[in-house]
Amino acid sequence: MLRDEYAAQTRQRIIEAFIALLEESEDGSISTSALAKKAGVSLRTVYRYFPSRDHLLAATADWLNTEVFGLASQDDTDDVVKGFQVAAGKFDSRPDLARILALTRIGRSMRSTFRNELAVRRRKVLWRNTPDISASDRLRAEAVLACLDNVLSWLTLREEFGMDGKDIGATIGWAMELVLSETRRSVQAGKKKP
Repeated sequence: MLRDEYAAQTRQRIIEAFIALLEESEDGSISTSALAKKAGVSLRTVYRYFPSRDHLLAATADWLNTEVFGLASQDDTDDVVKGFQVAAGKFDSRPDLARILALTRIGRSMRSTFRNELAVRRRKVLWRNTPDISASDRLRAEAVLACLDNVLSWLTLREEFGMDGKDIGATIGWAMELVLSETRRSVQAGKKKP
Protein backbone atom coordinates (compact mmCIF):
# COMPACT_ATOMS: atom_id res chain seq x y z
CA MET A 1 0.00 0.00 0.00
CA LEU A 2 2.75 2.45 0.92
CA ARG A 3 4.62 1.50 -2.25
CA ASP A 4 1.55 2.27 -4.38
CA GLU A 5 1.13 5.60 -2.65
CA TYR A 6 4.78 6.48 -3.28
CA ALA A 7 4.41 5.46 -6.96
CA ALA A 8 1.34 7.68 -7.35
CA GLN A 9 3.15 10.61 -5.73
CA THR A 10 6.18 10.14 -7.97
CA ARG A 11 4.00 9.94 -11.06
CA GLN A 12 2.15 13.07 -9.98
CA ARG A 13 5.40 14.91 -9.27
CA ILE A 14 6.61 14.17 -12.81
CA ILE A 15 3.34 15.42 -14.32
CA GLU A 16 3.39 18.60 -12.23
CA ALA A 17 7.04 19.21 -13.16
CA PHE A 18 6.14 18.78 -16.82
CA ILE A 19 3.30 21.29 -16.49
CA ALA A 20 5.55 23.77 -14.68
CA LEU A 21 8.12 23.47 -17.48
CA LEU A 22 5.38 23.96 -20.07
CA GLU A 23 4.33 27.18 -18.35
CA GLU A 24 7.94 28.40 -18.42
CA SER A 25 8.47 27.36 -22.04
CA GLU A 26 8.01 29.52 -25.11
CA ASP A 27 7.28 26.66 -27.47
CA GLY A 28 6.50 23.64 -25.32
CA SER A 29 9.75 21.83 -26.09
CA ILE A 30 11.00 20.13 -22.95
CA SER A 31 13.79 17.61 -22.72
CA THR A 32 13.40 14.51 -20.62
CA SER A 33 16.55 15.41 -18.69
CA ALA A 34 15.10 18.83 -17.82
CA LEU A 35 11.89 17.11 -16.72
CA ALA A 36 13.77 14.64 -14.52
CA LYS A 37 15.74 17.47 -12.92
CA LYS A 38 12.63 19.57 -12.28
CA ALA A 39 10.78 16.57 -10.79
CA GLY A 40 13.79 15.60 -8.65
CA VAL A 41 13.94 12.09 -10.10
CA SER A 42 16.31 10.17 -12.36
CA LEU A 43 15.84 9.80 -16.11
CA ARG A 44 15.22 6.14 -15.51
CA THR A 45 12.36 6.97 -13.15
CA VAL A 46 10.74 9.25 -15.74
CA TYR A 47 10.92 6.45 -18.31
CA ARG A 48 9.62 3.89 -15.81
CA TYR A 49 6.43 5.88 -15.34
CA PHE A 50 6.21 7.27 -18.88
CA PRO A 51 7.95 4.97 -21.38
CA SER A 52 7.26 7.39 -24.25
CA ARG A 53 6.41 11.01 -24.85
CA ASP A 54 2.91 9.92 -25.85
CA HIS A 55 2.36 8.29 -22.45
CA LEU A 56 3.48 11.49 -20.72
CA LEU A 57 1.25 13.68 -22.91
CA ALA A 58 -1.79 11.45 -22.38
CA ALA A 59 -1.30 11.39 -18.61
CA THR A 60 -0.76 15.16 -18.52
CA ALA A 61 -3.82 15.80 -20.68
CA ASP A 62 -5.90 13.59 -18.42
CA TRP A 63 -4.64 15.38 -15.32
CA LEU A 64 -5.23 18.82 -16.84
CA ASN A 65 -8.72 17.78 -17.82
CA THR A 66 -9.67 16.45 -14.41
CA GLU A 67 -7.66 18.65 -12.05
CA VAL A 68 -7.03 21.99 -13.75
CA PHE A 69 -9.45 22.85 -16.53
CA GLY A 70 -11.95 20.03 -16.23
CA LEU A 71 -14.82 19.18 -18.47
CA ALA A 72 -17.96 20.51 -16.91
CA SER A 73 -20.88 18.17 -16.53
CA GLN A 74 -22.97 18.25 -19.68
CA ASP A 75 -26.34 16.77 -18.93
CA ASP A 76 -28.42 19.26 -20.88
CA THR A 77 -27.98 21.96 -23.52
CA ASP A 78 -27.58 24.73 -20.92
CA ASP A 79 -24.57 22.84 -19.54
CA VAL A 80 -22.88 23.01 -22.95
CA VAL A 81 -22.92 26.81 -22.76
CA LYS A 82 -22.11 26.97 -19.05
CA GLY A 83 -19.23 24.54 -19.54
CA PHE A 84 -17.27 27.02 -21.62
CA GLN A 85 -18.07 29.84 -19.21
CA VAL A 86 -16.52 27.82 -16.39
CA ALA A 87 -13.54 26.84 -18.55
CA ALA A 88 -12.85 30.48 -19.50
CA GLY A 89 -12.42 31.36 -15.83
CA LYS A 90 -10.11 28.38 -15.38
CA PHE A 91 -8.04 29.42 -18.38
CA ASP A 92 -7.65 32.83 -16.74
CA SER A 93 -6.25 31.15 -13.63
CA ARG A 94 -3.44 29.49 -15.68
CA PRO A 95 -3.02 31.78 -18.72
CA ASP A 96 0.49 30.63 -19.64
CA LEU A 97 -0.58 27.01 -19.63
CA ALA A 98 -3.75 27.80 -21.60
CA ARG A 99 -1.61 29.68 -24.15
CA ILE A 100 0.72 26.68 -24.53
CA LEU A 101 -2.31 24.41 -25.02
CA ALA A 102 -3.67 26.76 -27.67
CA LEU A 103 -0.58 27.55 -29.68
CA THR A 104 1.98 24.78 -29.53
CA ARG A 105 2.19 21.41 -31.20
CA ILE A 106 2.54 19.71 -27.83
CA GLY A 107 -0.48 21.63 -26.53
CA ARG A 108 -2.60 20.63 -29.51
CA SER A 109 -1.57 17.03 -28.98
CA MET A 110 -2.69 17.10 -25.35
CA ARG A 111 -5.80 19.10 -26.14
CA SER A 112 -7.03 16.69 -28.78
CA THR A 113 -7.66 14.02 -26.16
CA PHE A 114 -10.16 16.01 -24.16
CA ARG A 115 -11.52 17.87 -27.19
CA ASN A 116 -12.61 14.54 -28.68
CA GLU A 117 -14.23 13.50 -25.41
CA LEU A 118 -15.97 16.87 -25.18
CA ALA A 119 -17.32 16.53 -28.75
CA VAL A 120 -18.81 13.11 -27.98
CA ARG A 121 -20.42 14.36 -24.77
CA ARG A 122 -21.73 17.50 -26.48
CA ARG A 123 -23.27 15.49 -29.34
CA LYS A 124 -25.16 13.19 -26.93
CA VAL A 125 -26.73 16.15 -25.15
CA LEU A 126 -27.47 18.62 -27.92
CA TRP A 127 -29.93 16.67 -30.00
CA ARG A 128 -31.62 14.57 -27.35
CA ASN A 129 -34.78 16.71 -27.34
CA THR A 130 -34.65 17.82 -30.97
CA PRO A 131 -34.63 14.67 -33.12
CA ASP A 132 -36.05 16.53 -36.17
CA ILE A 133 -32.87 18.47 -36.84
CA SER A 134 -31.21 17.17 -40.01
CA ALA A 135 -27.78 15.59 -39.97
CA SER A 136 -26.35 18.47 -42.02
CA ASP A 137 -27.76 21.09 -39.62
CA ARG A 138 -26.42 19.12 -36.66
CA LEU A 139 -22.98 18.90 -38.23
CA ARG A 140 -22.93 22.61 -39.01
CA ALA A 141 -24.00 23.57 -35.48
CA GLU A 142 -21.53 21.14 -33.85
CA ALA A 143 -18.69 22.50 -35.99
CA VAL A 144 -19.41 26.10 -34.98
CA LEU A 145 -19.82 25.15 -31.33
CA ALA A 146 -16.49 23.31 -31.41
CA CYS A 147 -14.81 26.46 -32.76
CA LEU A 148 -16.41 28.58 -30.06
CA ASP A 149 -15.89 26.16 -27.16
CA ASN A 150 -12.13 26.23 -27.45
CA VAL A 151 -9.06 27.59 -25.69
CA LEU A 152 -8.21 29.35 -28.99
CA SER A 153 -11.41 31.40 -28.69
CA TRP A 154 -10.48 32.32 -25.13
CA LEU A 155 -7.01 33.38 -26.27
CA THR A 156 -8.29 35.43 -29.21
CA LEU A 157 -10.80 37.37 -27.12
CA ARG A 158 -8.23 37.86 -24.34
CA GLU A 159 -5.44 39.11 -26.60
CA GLU A 160 -7.37 40.97 -29.28
CA PHE A 161 -10.16 42.45 -27.18
CA GLY A 162 -8.66 42.57 -23.68
CA MET A 163 -11.48 40.52 -22.17
CA ASP A 164 -11.19 38.51 -18.98
CA GLY A 165 -12.58 35.02 -18.44
CA LYS A 166 -15.96 36.27 -17.26
CA ASP A 167 -16.45 38.51 -20.30
CA ILE A 168 -15.15 35.81 -22.63
CA GLY A 169 -17.49 33.25 -21.11
CA ALA A 170 -20.46 35.60 -21.51
CA THR A 171 -19.53 36.46 -25.11
CA ILE A 172 -18.90 32.89 -26.23
CA GLY A 173 -21.98 31.72 -24.30
CA TRP A 174 -24.08 34.28 -26.16
CA ALA A 175 -22.72 33.09 -29.52
CA MET A 176 -23.30 29.44 -28.62
CA GLU A 177 -26.89 30.17 -27.61
CA LEU A 178 -27.44 31.97 -30.93
CA VAL A 179 -26.18 28.96 -32.89
CA LEU A 180 -28.40 26.58 -30.93
CA SER A 181 -31.52 28.75 -31.10
CA GLU A 182 -31.05 29.42 -34.83
CA THR A 183 -30.61 25.69 -35.49
CA ARG A 184 -33.82 24.93 -33.58
CA ARG A 185 -35.66 27.86 -35.17
CA SER A 186 -34.91 26.63 -38.68
CA VAL A 187 -36.48 23.26 -37.83
CA GLN A 188 -39.58 24.96 -36.39
CA ALA A 189 -39.86 27.19 -39.45
CA GLY A 190 -39.65 24.11 -41.69
CA LYS A 191 -42.51 22.45 -39.78
CA LYS A 192 -44.78 25.47 -40.29
CA LYS A 193 -44.46 25.45 -44.08
CA PRO A 194 -47.56 23.99 -45.80
